[in-house]
Parts: sequence; C-alpha cells; structure tokens
Amino acid sequence: KNLKTYLYTRWGTTQAVDDVSFNVNEGESLGIVGESGCGKSMTAVSLMRLPPRPAGKIIGGQVILDGVDILQLNEEEMRHYRGNQISMILQDPHASLNPVFTVGNQLMEAVTTHAREKLSKPQVIDRAVDALRMVQVAAPERRLHDYPHQMSGGMKQRVVGAMAIASRPKVLIADEPTTALDVTIQA
Repeated sequence: KNLKTYLYTRWGTTQAVDDVSFNVNEGESLGIVGESGCGKSMTAVSLMRLPPRPAGKIIGGQVILDGVDILQLNEEEMRHYRGNQISMILQDPHASLNPVFTVGNQLMEAVTTHAREKLSKPQVIDRAVDALRMVQVAAPERRLHDYPHQMSGGMKQRVVGAMAIASRPKVLIADEPTTALDVTIQA
C-alpha cells in the first residue's frame, strides 16, 4: 500500500517506486508490465526490503503479508520472512549463484536456512532434488554436484528458481524469471 522507494545519489533523488499499491490474494498471480527503467525491479526488491544500499531507501508505505507489515519488522524478524514466507527469483542468475560452491551446496543451504522444521541431511537433499525437478532440471541428483560455470544460463536460471521455491514460500516474486531461458522453455 502506497509503497515509496527513493534513490538518493549525488545527482539528486530518483523516485524509483512512487506510491505503488496493489493486492494479491492467495492463489492469485499479478504481472507488472512497463518499459525498461520504470521501477518494476525496484518494486520487487522493495517488497523483499532489499533496495540497493546505500542509495536506496524505502521511505513510506506498507507491505502487508498475513496481516503483518513487514516494513515494520526488525532485521532479525525479516530474515524469518525472507525465503520462508516471501521469496524472489532475480533476473540475473549469474549474480545469484556463487561460482566457488556447487549448485547442491547453495540449494541445500537455502533449504536448511528457510526450513520451517528441523530437517535431516537426507531430507534436505530430497527437498533440493524435488525443487530441481519442479523447475524441470534433468538428472537433478547429478546436477547437485555441478558448479554454476558447468551450466548454461538457462540451467542457472532454473537453479535460482529452485532455490526460491525450495522453502515453499507463500509469496513468490519473479523478476523476469525467463530472461535467461531459451524460447521453447520460456513458453
């Protein structure tokens, strides 16, 4: 409701998100369409409370999830919501994956960090494999051992998607999630 995120730079202030309001009920999808630079991505990262720092600052509005205004939560409380209740697929998979860790390591870390219950290592692996299956990664058990540089851009995009859905969040924000995918997979 009335979300405002401004960017403060030495050249002045940019009203990147200026009084944006929308409502998404359970089971619904919402698409935000606009020209490049109009604030779609900034709106998405603002919903996660992750505007670029130090320039970006959420200066007003509310983000209500299950009756809680997550803009009012402290950072520790927000860590519980991020990934657990609300998750995001970023548009650049190359920046989302650490090249020195295997895909499995990163995916299992996401599962462990955001699991609502204590999971055994086999359960974590199973959930990671299931998430890869959900985004149609072939041979997911084998892909857990791959490094990001061993995958195509489209495969990395799927892994980032798997990381976002592995914790089964209530809200999934997808910022141009098909950008790195080939045309047949985009459809």
